[in-house]
Amino acid sequence: MTADNFNIEQLQGSRSLTNDLVESLRNQIVGGNLQPGTKLPAARDIEEKAGVSRSVVREAVAALRAEGLIISKQGVGMFVANNTVKKSFKIDSDEFSSIEDAVQILELRMAVELEMATMAAKKRTAKHMKNIWSALDAFDKQIDSGNDALKEDIAFHLAIADASGNPYFSRFIKYIGEGVIPSREIITENEKSLDSQEYLAIIQKEHKNIASAIDAKDQVSARAAIYEHLNNSRSRHIQIVKKYKEELAAKS
Repeated sequence: MTADNFNIEQLQGSRSLTNDLVESLRNQIVGGNLQPGTKLPAARDIEEKAGVSRSVVREAVAALRAEGLIISKQGVGMFVANNTVKKSFKIDSDEFSSIEDAVQILELRMAVELEMATMAAKKRTAKHMKNIWSALDAFDKQIDSGNDALKEDIAFHLAIADASGNPYFSRFIKYIGEGVIPSREIITENEKSLDSQEYLAIIQKEHKNIASAIDAKDQVSARAAIYEHLNNSRSRHIQIVKKYKEELAAKS
C-alpha cells in the first residue's frame, strides 16, 4: 500500500519546522488519511513537499517512530504502524462540572502553567504578544456582548503556551480541552453577589496582569500573576466545597 492520499503543505516561517512536520504527519496518520500498512513517501519527496531539509525529515520520522506511529522495514522504507490509535489525555465535561474535580483540575494546571508562563516571558516574540493581546481583545468583546468568552479564554492560554516555545504545553492545553476553564456557573450560582459578567471582568483583569508581565519579559511577575489567577479560582471553589460540607453537617 502506498501513500496515495499523502498531502502536506509547505512549512514556512515556523518556530520549529520539525515540530510542525511531526504534527502534520501525525494528523494524517491518526486522522486516517494514511492507513495502517501504508508506505511513507521517500524522504526526498517529503522534503520537497514540505520545503524542509533532510535533517528535519529525519528528526520528524524519529519522533513518530518513538510514538509508535510508524515502523521501519530494513531496506524497504517507513510504514504506518498497524496500531496507530493514540489515547489522548482528556478531561470530560462531566468531570469539570463538579466542584471537587474543578479544584483538582486547577491544581493540575498550576503545576504546568506556572512554568509555561515563565517560559513565555523569557521567549515570547512580538508576534506572540500580538496573539496574546488579540485573544484578550476578543475576550473583552464577548464580555460586552454578554457571552461567556469560553473559546476566547482557551485561546488566551493557548497563546501563552505557544509563546513558551515548547509545543507540548500547547498539546497539554488542547488535550484538556474545555477542562482548562472551570464552569463559570459553579461560582456565580454560589456567590449570589457576583453575576457572570462581573466574574468575567475579574478574570479578564487577572488575564491582563499575566499578559503585561509576559510583554515586559518579567519572568518572576509572569509566574506570580498566573499563580494568582489560578489560585484565586481554586480558592473560590474550595470555599464552595467548605460551604457545602458545613451545610451537610448542619443537617445531620
